[in-house]
Amino acid sequence: LTADQMDAQSLAIADARVQAELGAGRTEVFEVFPLFGPYPAEWSACSTGACYQVDIYNFDSEATVTAIVDQATGQVLDVWHTDGVFPLVNKRLYNRAVEIIQQSPDVEAALGFVPEAAQIRLMDQIHMDSQCDGDRLCAGATFYSDSGALWVLVDLVDEKIEKIWWSDRPVDMSSALYNPKPEREPEDCGTTIHVARDGWNLDYRTTPTDALEITSVTYNVDGVDRPVATRMKLVEWHAHYPSGFGYRDYIGCGGGGGGFAIYPYGNTQVLDINSGDAVIGFEVVQDFRMSNWGNSCNYRYEQHFQFFDDGRFRVVTGAYGQGCGNNQLNEATYRPVVRIDIAVNGDDNDSFAVWDGATWADQTTEAWWLQEAPYTAEGYRYRVTDQSGVGYYIEPGQGQFGDGGTGDNAYMYLTQHHASEGDSDMPLLPNTGCCNNNYMQGPQSYIDGESTTDQNIVLWYVPQSETITTWAVQNGYGDAQYCWTDNTSNYWPCFSGPMFVPIPESPPTAVSLSTLAANDGLEPTQGGFTLVLVLAAGLSMAIATGFLLRRRNLAAQQASNVLDRH
Repeated sequence: LTADQMDAQSLAIADARVQAELGAGRTEVFEVFPLFGPYPAEWSACSTGACYQVDIYNFDSEATVTAIVDQATGQVLDVWHTDGVFPLVNKRLYNRAVEIIQQSPDVEAALGFVPEAAQIRLMDQIHMDSQCDGDRLCAGATFYSDSGALWVLVDLVDEKIEKIWWSDRPVDMSSALYNPKPEREPEDCGTTIHVARDGWNLDYRTTPTDALEITSVTYNVDGVDRPVATRMKLVEWHAHYPSGFGYRDYIGCGGGGGGFAIYPYGNTQVLDINSGDAVIGFEVVQDFRMSNWGNSCNYRYEQHFQFFDDGRFRVVTGAYGQGCGNNQLNEATYRPVVRIDIAVNGDDNDSFAVWDGATWADQTTEAWWLQEAPYTAEGYRYRVTDQSGVGYYIEPGQGQFGDGGTGDNAYMYLTQHHASEGDSDMPLLPNTGCCNNNYMQGPQSYIDGESTTDQNIVLWYVPQSETITTWAVQNGYGDAQYCWTDNTSNYWPCFSGPMFVPIPESPPTAVSLSTLAANDGLEPTQGGFTLVLVLAAGLSMAIATGFLLRRRNLAAQQASNVLDRH
């Protein structure tokens, strides 16, 4: 830790609210992260850039307490408590889990040798038939031998081996799995980069555990940079296997030596989006992969934030595999948890609606939905609008986007915004795990009946993509591979994510000539009642008599254009 991080840690530990939230029991600081904007009102002091997020875990209550610390002023700005979650595991605990595995006679008996530290790659592993079913602090490692795949699950609360079991080894296992190469150090971390292009303005950075994050998104409409979204990110991946085990994967830069993060591979890229020979937008892309990707149980993920010249945008996630099953039918279903802090024309006064087959049904309180018909003729399922009438239709993936995705089958969650629910780097989500086949993917924990009419709202989007392996295709269980990697040259990612389509804005129903004068250089010179009526249906126009219009340094054609636009 730096001196400033140490100071922030000390301030958090000494705070009376932190102590009250922690209560009795064994506690330990897991991480101290710099806090990046944009900041909610209650954290506005952080605009100086001197704030830190301090995550403290209570082993006995199995809860995390988070403190937001303004190190420059010595103040703790905010404190909250989350049951049943743990932050990114620190280096001490990571090393302790390695020791427990190496010292276990059961592991040695199963493998026939004591594994070296370099052969142990820990992940946030879950088995539903164990104490480590999602809420408990655990870590797991997988070992491959000629006999199969050995799974070792470590309980880090009681510091013991929780479960050991065998599964079939991959049918085409390569020798690289016996002695995996170490993970590469992450690149391109913690730096905020601004993009101004095609009417869009935004910032991006790679976070410790919440992947690539896009913030402060605006789009220029008629010369005005209109807010679109405050923060968009991917909180975690759920990789669920049919036999009841799996992983929750962080992707990001990690916390400096510990944890289970899957690191970024190379720098974030800003790439053109093409349609034929034409460039129609751009995308911000980050690749995340384990160093042994291409082998079983070594994952690769991608994020694409796509922004189009016409004002549309799409939030895309992709999984490549290779999973930890047998490379046949016992492979993963991938569920990324995406958080979209939408800000239509600003954070406040947003509302959400669902298409019911005949009309848009406004949703007045927090809720969740599983993607299903009915859709509009254009394929829209949801709508988000501001009081001003500005808004977006939301088009879930149904295989229409040309990126190989076959449909999102996604859960959508609607919640009222709270800073403690994602404005900082998030620990694991509460009340979920890798392996729930229902709506309990984590965001449901934030649904408690609050109003979502004319509010600051957050959308959570959780697609579901099932792996189809090469073996499955060759044996008639699928038409094409999906979420799958044979090797680093042959792979078939599964991409998912919703498109946000701007709602066409109706022309104003009435506008004064004074407004025309202010906006377009025309002024009334005499007369009484001056009003221009624009009828929305036919866009016809009637101008009251009794006035004259005089040009103010504008050509006649410009005046004609002014009237056409209004």
